[in-house]
Amino acid sequence: MLKKLILVAVVGGLAVAAFKGTRWASYVRSEIRSMKEAAEDSVPPEKEIARLRGEMKMLDEDTLKVVKQLARLQSDQADLVKREKTLDEKKTTASELLRARETAVRAAEEKAKTGETSVTVSFGDQRLSLAVGKARLKETVRDYTDLDKEIGRTRAKIDSQQRIIDKLEKQRLEMTRLKTDLDQTIDSLEEEYQAIKLQQMECKYQTDDTRLAQIKESIAKLSKRFDVDRRTLNMLQETGTPPAGKVESVDEIMAPVTGAKAGTTTPTPTVPKSAD
Repeated sequence: MLKKLILVAVVGGLAVAAFKGTRWASYVRSEIRSMKEAAEDSVPPEKEIARLRGEMKMLDEDTLKVVKQLARLQSDQADLVKREKTLDEKKTTASELLRARETAVRAAEEKAKTGETSVTVSFGDQRLSLAVGKARLKETVRDYTDLDKEIGRTRAKIDSQQRIIDKLEKQRLEMTRLKTDLDQTIDSLEEEYQAIKLQQMECKYQTDDTRLAQIKESIAKLSKRFDVDRRTLNMLQETGTPPAGKVESVDEIMAPVTGAKAGTTTPTPTVPKSAD
């Protein structure tokens, strides 16, 4: 069963592939394209203008999306700028602490090199052994380098966001400009359409399918009908009244029986007298 299904699928695929390469497929595509063009041409201009107005509203929504994204990125960047400032302040403090501890550890280390015993490191009010002082100095270096790396990442993030913000801002300005131009273009189209409608109303022959055009077409057809009837009557009147028929005499009526020719008088038959 599975083999049969596979065979049917293969045959069907080959048939479709073969059909695509024939003129019939070209005819079908041409017919579909013609139907699509006919459907587009049948759309009334006012509906097409209304559709364009609707698309312009959708364009407003697209612009709003860009504006919202731009506002969010600008807000995030403002937070990053604040964070950068805070990190810079922490780095300055960490740098001062690092230099102070470095100086203290170096001083203690120099004392140890001279053979002094029980050398201590002074970190503010704290007095630590040299080993503990070096460990604390190492922690301070790690904190300082971590802050420096974090500042670098923050600045890189600010730069990348700024590039995105610049592109979005250009998009917003371009969309606003295009919207203004498209609005004016659609207004011009509607103005032109209304002018054509007015011209059609003023014209004797109207080419649109409005009620006014239908009334004008009906009037034209009725006028044509009246013109044909009027011309018919005029031609009938020009031929004149047909002549009246000739009045026949009794002889002419009886001619087929008596054998008399038309136009001659039939003699009156003689009646024999009776014998006395």
